[in-house]
Amino acid sequence: MHRFFIEPEDIEGNIGRIKGSDAHHLNKVLRLNPGDEIMLCNGRGLDFRSVIQTVEKEEILVEILDSRPNATEPNVRVSLFQGIPKSSKMELIIQKCVELGIYELIPIQTLRCVAKINEGKDSEKKTLRWQRIAEEAAKQSRRGIIPMVSSPISFNQAVMYSKADVKLIFWEEENTKSLRKILEELNFKPETVAMIIGPEGGLEKSEVELAEKHGWISVSLGSRILRTETAGMAALTAIMYHLEELE
Repeated sequence: MHRFFIEPEDIEGNIGRIKGSDAHHLNKVLRLNPGDEIMLCNGRGLDFRSVIQTVEKEEILVEILDSRPNATEPNVRVSLFQGIPKSSKMELIIQKCVELGIYELIPIQTLRCVAKINEGKDSEKKTLRWQRIAEEAAKQSRRGIIPMVSSPISFNQAVMYSKADVKLIFWEEENTKSLRKILEELNFKPETVAMIIGPEGGLEKSEVELAEKHGWISVSLGSRILRTETAGMAALTAIMYHLEELE
């Protein structure tokens, strides 16, 4: 069944409205017609089984048949602070992490970032594209929300930004604390987890030390050095598995 995200205000009683590019896609690409069933999601964890009533160029009206909580959203909210990588790697990271259940993704500028994103139009353009990728991945994986991709921030802002229950900074030089060990030693089930992944060149020792001063735990993903576009996905999968979110 085709799935569309709409704003909560576009649902009035048992009538829903699909507008803009989604209306065009439904009409001209999918060629759906009155009587066809679709699934709407309000982006806040509620799904609405609906049937198309009218198809216009700019707006599709549907009748809502029933609503239910989305069954795919994990209970734990994981935030990824990702050191900005080169080329299109960020797009892959966003797509796959959304599929795996990330709650939000915050690009960060670290000391070893080769890719530089200037504030203003450059940053805005990149962020809009990244958000579209997150939305498409959310549709494909039947998410109940569209994870937010924020505008890039500095590393210093990142370490002070998060108030998560557990804050993990992944560092290739860490050789005593593994992710598995840290998760197994938790005496509670966290509702929120934050993780920092460095760019291609990794993180500076001074960055890790600063993060630790703000309550972040330096951890290792194992003896193998993973690419930046692999590390976040691997860490997220391990966290979701340990917290029983992949069952």
